[in-house]
Amino acid sequence: MNNQLFLILFWILASCGMPVSTLYQDKTISVVSAEKTIWSGGRAGVRGIIYTIKLKKRNNKIMKVKALRAEGNTIPFVQTVSGNTIIIKGNYSFKNSGETVTADQGSAGNSVEGNASQDLNPKDNWITYTLQGSETSYKINIPVFTSVEPSGELAP
Repeated sequence: MNNQLFLILFWILASCGMPVSTLYQDKTISVVSAEKTIWSGGRAGVRGIIYTIKLKKRNNKIMKVKALRAEGNTIPFVQTVSGNTIIIKGNYSFKNSGETVTADQGSAGNSVEGNASQDLNPKDNWITYTLQGSETSYKINIPVFTSVEPSGELAP
């Protein structure tokens, strides 16, 4: 093959999605994408973040995610598998600090919402998992969560 064909093939593969560094891959799985969507609503003063992580399996063994840690918090999650793709979806909800005050109860000039009582550490992101037939736990780091605007209705 000549250089032009390699260049065309490279651009086609590069346009399919941003590759993840090998630092965030191991022999069994790799992180395809990691997204977060911030939501608010439902009850007054309650907000949250929905984390969606897409993983790609490299073998046919059944993988079970044991724990999800996102931005320094342990997140409850649901795991779905479709072929070699694993999607992990977790929801972290929190209340605003202080008492929730409605607009008609507060004094003039005060904001309705207080500061959120969340503790985010963007470098503390990982998943632990086990493989079928093994009790050994493996850990893979998630590089960074990409912020995504909510689409449709979000129900925590």
